[in-house]
Amino acid sequence: MKLPEDFKILFKNYNFEMLDTEKHKELIIKTVLAKGYWEHIEKLFDIYSFNEIKEVFLKDFYSVQELPIPTIYLWGSIFLDEKEYWEYRNMRSKMKFVEKWKQTRKIHK
Repeated sequence: MKLPEDFKILFKNYNFEMLDTEKHKELIIKTVLAKGYWEHIEKLFDIYSFNEIKEVFLKDFYSVQELPIPTIYLWGSIFLDEKEYWEYRNMRSKMKFVEKWKQTRKIHK
């Protein structure tokens, strides 16, 4: 399936015509969650189910965390349970810069 034309602004570094909603699902979801306007978010939830979007978010959250921290805070309040969300926020507030940087480089096997 092809993305809506107004998503083009979010994918300036990609060949927009080649993006496929199934093949590039994680890239599309992460990009729209991080950079999309409200209209993009609404359309994202038309393209993918709540659970598909949540799954991509959680995969990112529990691994490398490519999503920006403000995006994690926003969508974490929706996709994480309340206790886990606030534990994460509290833990990050106590971290030094280097620890925060290392957290974005962690690799889970």
